[in-house]
Amino acid sequence: MIIWLRRHTGPIIFALTLLVISLLFANAWKYRIVSVDWLKEQKDALSALSSIITMLILLAGSVFSYYRFFRGRTLSLRLEIGIDVSVHKTTKPFFIHAITVIAKNVGSSTIWNPTPHVTVHIHGPDTIAQEREITGWWEEPIIEDRKLLAPVIDSGETVTFFAHQEIPADAWAVTYTASLRTDNGDSWFAAKTISNKENSK
Repeated sequence: MIIWLRRHTGPIIFALTLLVISLLFANAWKYRIVSVDWLKEQKDALSALSSIITMLILLAGSVFSYYRFFRGRTLSLRLEIGIDVSVHKTTKPFFIHAITVIAKNVGSSTIWNPTPHVTVHIHGPDTIAQEREITGWWEEPIIEDRKLLAPVIDSGETVTFFAHQEIPADAWAVTYTASLRTDNGDSWFAAKTISNKENSK
């Protein structure tokens, strides 16, 4: 019952409002506060009042529509984030993992100063298992002279962040947990576990 009430809160409030207005008008008519003669005398005033009420109804409908269909969607920041990792063999006792974090702005607002944070969790024997964080990133240049513009992601734009990690060859697998955060506190997450094998993705 409570769940049903929560789902239909809007229509219930609307129906109760109409009921209250109808009861008030019925009582006013019953006690002759409102009558045919009074309505004739107040013709111009009622016409103006009718216009005001129509405007209020339209305004209330617009606000209701916004909260029902658009709130949190129109100007909200929306981002799709993904992780791509390739593993490369070396002549030393470790593999090189090439990590790419891909971020696409699928919202209608610009995302300012996105900063990637990636945690690397290495799975393996006790002497190998560890957790570290990637702090150094190569950000994709977005103009020809290789100078980076202000760190922003415009609507529909995709940017990538690139880094290398040396992972001990004895490790079994590696879990990468990526987040992209902005100055105002918005954040998005993605995670991926790969086997520690050459060309693994």
